[in-house]
Amino acid sequence: MFTASSKISKRRKQALQSAQRNPIRRNNFFKEHRTIDGVHYYLDGPEDADVTIVYIHGFTLAAKSWHLQVAHIGDRARHVLIDLRGHGETGEYPIEDCTIDGAADDVALVYNHLGINGDTVVIGHSLGGMVALNLLRRFKKIRHNTRACILVATAVESFASQGFPQVLALPIVDNIRNAVELAPKQVQQFREDIAALIAPTLATTVFVHPTPDSIINFHAHMINDTPLNTLVGFLDDLQQHNETCAQHPLQDIPGAVIVGEKDLVTPLSQAQRIIDMWPSSSLQEIPDAGHMIILEQPWVINKALDHALNLVEHPDTSAW
Repeated sequence: MFTASSKISKRRKQALQSAQRNPIRRNNFFKEHRTIDGVHYYLDGPEDADVTIVYIHGFTLAAKSWHLQVAHIGDRARHVLIDLRGHGETGEYPIEDCTIDGAADDVALVYNHLGINGDTVVIGHSLGGMVALNLLRRFKKIRHNTRACILVATAVESFASQGFPQVLALPIVDNIRNAVELAPKQVQQFREDIAALIAPTLATTVFVHPTPDSIINFHAHMINDTPLNTLVGFLDDLQQHNETCAQHPLQDIPGAVIVGEKDLVTPLSQAQRIIDMWPSSSLQEIPDAGHMIILEQPWVINKALDHALNLVEHPDTSAW
């Protein structure tokens, strides 16, 4: 466990070094692994479950970042988890295709491929929260089937409008953009250099609650597995993309907006902005939690999913 920022930074660097030596390439957290048009996705839980939960992961993460929630819910729902373009097993995409619109297309592709027609709960973390908003705004069938939506540590406005966090500073992005033209060995060295550069900032911004070494290492593996194109493409898109126009599609969907009290990436102001445009949702500000709340305080997200399932089974249940 850790408490001091300097100690966090040291452990984060060690974790990233370990990740570079021992990359994780396969996903062994879920029962089934499938692909459709190059998009990798994972299934768990009974096929005939009354409710399907669609999980949308965050930036530089992967579907497996939700494994604690899937383990908690178990057979009470069908679980569908997607590795968004540029992440996880889905792997590298051209820079221009690494967008929130494109990521929402990936989720819709899997949703339609599976032929999901029943009650659905959509949950998104960080980048995945904006993808969830985009999905519900653009895809009527998915919106019609959605009985609850949970947004975790996310934003609704462009990063340019709210001030870019230090960890996503533009000079770094410019350097990454230049590096994508390098030879493979040079790219790998640059990836390691960038990881070392942003590690101390990541350590002090995304984890603030005492967290086991195994979780720190797990997160580091996912960061190290992220292609450079993904970093450039999505950071560029996040600079300008906003989902304030999702206000109307959300009106009839109950939901929760969860934010860590100490989240420096997507702060309380963004959560409040979402609440203002989504009257049927409620705000949960979690003490002593940062941006990676799904891993550092998973019980908070588990409880929200419990309530979402209860809402589906008993529509008269009170909001969060």
